[in-house]
Order: sequence, then C-alpha cells, then structure tokens
Amino acid sequence: MKPIKFSPLLLWLLVSGNLTGIFAQVPGGFPFEGLDRTYTVYVPASIPPGDQPPLLLALHGLTQTGNIMMQFSNFNTYAEQYHFVVVYPDGVNNTWNVGFAGGANTNDVGFLSALIDTLHHQYSIDLSRVYSTGFSNGGFMSYRLACELGDHIAAIASVSGTMTDGAFGTCVPSRNIPVMHIHGTSDLVVAYNGGFGNKSVDEVLGLWKGFNNCPSDAVIVNLPDLVQEGSTVQTYTWSPCADSTEVMLYKVINGGHTWPGSVGTTGLGNTNRDIIASEEIWKFVSRFSLDITTGLIREKKEPVYRVYPNPSNGGGITIGFPPMNKPATIDILTAGGYKIANIAVPSGSGRQIIGAGRLKAGLYLVHLHNENVSRIMKLLIL
Repeated sequence: MKPIKFSPLLLWLLVSGNLTGIFAQVPGGFPFEGLDRTYTVYVPASIPPGDQPPLLLALHGLTQTGNIMMQFSNFNTYAEQYHFVVVYPDGVNNTWNVGFAGGANTNDVGFLSALIDTLHHQYSIDLSRVYSTGFSNGGFMSYRLACELGDHIAAIASVSGTMTDGAFGTCVPSRNIPVMHIHGTSDLVVAYNGGFGNKSVDEVLGLWKGFNNCPSDAVIVNLPDLVQEGSTVQTYTWSPCADSTEVMLYKVINGGHTWPGSVGTTGLGNTNRDIIASEEIWKFVSRFSLDITTGLIREKKEPVYRVYPNPSNGGGITIGFPPMNKPATIDILTAGGYKIANIAVPSGSGRQIIGAGRLKAGLYLVHLHNENVSRIMKLLIL
C-alpha cells in the first residue's frame, strides 16, 4: 500500500499535536481502492484548544475541483465564524459517482466515509456532527450520502443538485435525515422540474418528506428582495418531522444554476444575492446531530425495511427495502391475517409505492416476501 501523503505543515501539526487553535489550510490525500484521492482541509484558528469540532464536507460540481468549491462558497470564512472544520474533496476526473448511466463508477461513498474517519483521527472531529453539502454534481452526491451513509452524516444540504432516477429508486436511508435544498427555477443545467435522468425538486423533497414523516403542508415565507438582480427567494419548511428532523427548500425564483451569494461566478445563469447559501446551509445543518454510541467501531447494520409515512392518513404509502435480485410480492393483510391486496415487486427495486386511500382506519400487516426474504411490517391507518 502506498503511504498517505501529507504536506510539511500537516506533518508538523501531527508531530506537535497542535491540531486546533491554529490557522491551517492543508492539502492531503491517501490511496483508496487503487486511486490516489485528494482533498483540502481548512482548520480555523477560532476552534478552542481541545475542542471536538464539527465537520462539513463541501463537494464540488461537475468539471470543478475542491479548490474551486472553496473559492466560490467562501466556507472558510464561516468556518472561522462558527468554529467548524471544512474539507473540500476532489472527485476522480472532476466528477462524483451519483448514478448517471455512463457516468463515474468510483466508490465515492467509500472514499468519503474513509475521509471522515481520517479527519476524525487527525483533528478529533465530533462524529455526531458531520454534514455534507455540494453544488450540482456535489449536491447529487450529498443526497447519495444521505441514502447510504446515514450512520456518518447528521444532515445534508444540496444546491442545484437533485437525485438521479437510479438513486431515487433505490434509496433506503438507515435513519431520518434532515434535508435542505436550494434551487433556481430557471436552472438550465439541472432543471427544477427534472428530466435527462434526474428527478424534479418536488419529487426529491417529496421522497424525503415521506422518509422523515413530515407534515404535508409547508410554512412558506417570501424573503425580502434585498438586491435587485432579477431573482427572489421563497422558503418552504416542513416541520416537525420524525426524530426532530426537518425538510427545507429555498426556491430561487428566476435563479440559475449557481450558488446564491457566491464569490465570483459559479455556474450558468442568474446568481441570487438576497441570501448567502453558505451561511444559510451551516445554520441549517448545524442544528442537528447524531446519537453516536460506537465511535469508529460501527456495528453491522441489518437490512432496512420501512413503511412510511406511518401512521398514515391514507393516500400513497411507500415500502422501502434493500434492492433484491429476484421478484417479490407484497401482501396487505388485516390485523387478523385476512389478505386484502397483493402487489408484484420487480427485481432490482428498493421501493414500492402503494395506494392506501381505500383502507379503513386500523392496523394492517405488510408482508414482503420471495424465496429468499420474508419480512412483516406494521402499518397504522388513522
């Protein structure tokens, strides 16, 4: 195995043990699955000595680098102000593997998991307060981390990035995860209404509202038009959700494929200046933390089977499960065991939506089964 590569400054920090209370913008890297993976980490001087700081993953867009993300997001300034460590990883060939057909096939989930553990060892990162955000392709990647790395990530925020059709269909998060989304309605690269292999903003947030068992109606606020650059912002907040989570949307009316409040140009189209995305993102994600009990020794997770929203007032019910390599059947039974419906589930699927509008109030059993799996879940209709 190749040795981990550190800059001279980081080597000095490691030897001296003075990893906090000192300004440091440090390039780093390590070999992962045959590839040399790189990143830049910023450790603010404002972190008190001996403190366990939070960590923010800031993921760049397609064709960009971590350093470009650092420049236009200006997260270093907010890291100083709010006392957190921020890391800017580099995707292989300037891209992240988010599930697009013909796209990257690197194990980016594994790399980012290893990066979190590496920074925990180097900077005593608080593992209960690790967050991910990203622009465009990096936003897609943040959603993938929420789907697959829920034992590491406390909350996510995406700017101008939704979910690919493939990721959307197989996403079964291991826990409720707070989600914030910022998107321009005039985005010509990742369209607000979806298409070209990715879901719309409304579809993505509908998925996470279902996962988190959020209220159906949002609190809508029209933010002041502080800078007349041709766009305005509405916020939509769905709260309270299960486990004190929340789903929030910053809808940028006439906004383009850009990072609001950015330093310089970030993408294509109109950049909103009424909000500073980086500050709004940190204020959102930093409200949430994980219940960490095992540290770096993570117990093997059992396959996740979920029915949500649950309890339900009827309408659409989603059944989530690990993708299966063989077709299955879902039976809906009364509490007394009487079968009232059955649904065929194709192989490869990780989620099935069923209509529950005709179910009367009461307790039901949802039986998912094929020759390899038999799992019974409860469903309460109010």
